Amino acid sequence: MAEKETATAETHTAETIIVVATEAAQAKSLTRGGVAEAAVRQTVDKALSVDALSASFNRFIDGLRRVLNVEQAAVGDLVLDEITFSVEIGADGEFKLLGTGVSANASSSLTFTLRRKSGDS
Repeated sequence: MAEKETATAETHTAETIIVVATEAAQAKSLTRGGVAEAAVRQTVDKALSVDALSASFNRFIDGLRRVLNVEQAAVGDLVLDEITFSVEIGADGEFKLLGTGVSANASSSLTFTLRRKSGDS
């Protein structure tokens, strides 16, 4: 079974936000007695720049906007009114869409709901 370790917490300033995430542990932790084990993950606290997180979020939303093409979301008389999706923030500050087989309940995630503007059809 995979072990879980906690890395040293980083400090936060007005220009940073602490992100708690998991990442692969050091390679030496991946084997015991010469036999490969399940990948070991460790929980880490990372102080990430507010500017870097903002840039990462904007890249993510811009890419999602291109994928969804929300302005053209209609099937016959039906119009897409709302989209909900889950996202995680990696230890590197990158926003990642949670795909099939990844439980949003198993880890911390953000849930975004995009709604059509009032009066749009």
